[in-house]
Amino acid sequence: MDESVGEYPVVLEITVRFRDLDAMGHVNNAVYLTYFEEARVEYLKAASGSMKNPEDFNFVLAEALCRYHSPAFLGEKLKVGVKASEVGRKSFKFVYRIESAEDGRLVATGHTVQVAYDYENRRPMPLSDRLLEGFRKVQGDFSRKK
Repeated sequence: MDESVGEYPVVLEITVRFRDLDAMGHVNNAVYLTYFEEARVEYLKAASGSMKNPEDFNFVLAEALCRYHSPAFLGEKLKVGVKASEVGRKSFKFVYRIESAEDGRLVATGHTVQVAYDYENRRPMPLSDRLLEGFRKVQGDFSRKK
């Protein structure tokens, strides 16, 4: 399914900074994970109303994947879309799409898997009802894993 970034419930606009570039003059591959992170935080702010307390971050990143489709360059404006998908009992996946804000060109796609984590006991824990309700608030229904 080839959807546009406009179909994502949270879209963040980012302007490519000089510090984002590699020696070839385009955005360094690792920086895309930072773009995903910035969009993820915006999604979680929308879902929780806050991202200021440690309990707002009670998950760990278990997996990150980025597919590069076309390069992005200094000063280019990018739109980063994010949505929750495959929400399970203890984990959830965020799916990302990055497009050029100027011409709609697909720049990158990817996903991250987050696991709810009890830092005090150092082990995974069930997703909170508060987080799941926040997901519904942001995007309505989402797919649940068994």
